[in-house]
Amino acid sequence: MQLPAIQYGDWKTVKKRMARVVTLLKRGADLVEVMTADGMLDTTTTQGMLVIAGIQVGPVPNFHCFAPWKPAFDSFAAAENSDAFATLEDAIFDASLRSSWGVLGLLSTENQFWLLPASRHRPLLHAALEVWSELDTVGARYYAAVQGERLWSVPNNLHYVMANLGVPTNVLRAPLPPEGPRALLKYMRPVN
Repeated sequence: MQLPAIQYGDWKTVKKRMARVVTLLKRGADLVEVMTADGMLDTTTTQGMLVIAGIQVGPVPNFHCFAPWKPAFDSFAAAENSDAFATLEDAIFDASLRSSWGVLGLLSTENQFWLLPASRHRPLLHAALEVWSELDTVGARYYAAVQGERLWSVPNNLHYVMANLGVPTNVLRAPLPPEGPRALLKYMRPVN
């Protein structure tokens, strides 16, 4: 899996980079262009966890996959006129759905605020289903606390979206069927 190089490093370094990214996003820059300007890194040849919940501090480099969405949302919400960023939020959300790394960023529990409009649930679900095999091939490197695990095993926004679309909690807590999350669509409420 390819992830933006700008997300890789110790948190202190990545946090500084993300401050610059957020500034550019607030000015209307394209998410994909900003995030990929420094190139991409392959997870098969680059060590480190894929941090999707919490912050892993210390000098060890990891992929901080929740960024820039979390700091961007925090910045937008703290702005004097936070409503002014609604169009930017929509553009960032839509751009995120066009890449596996963007979908992964939105799946981070740190970024649940991006899913408060329920109208974003199905688009994220469909995008996640499209890239699931790519996300899953990374294996037990997703970090939410203590150690790396497979993506389905850590709290993530795919669980949140599916629960809000009617998939029962006991099904979401069970091991994932071999077919992946697509097998759980039968539990969802029909579209009205």
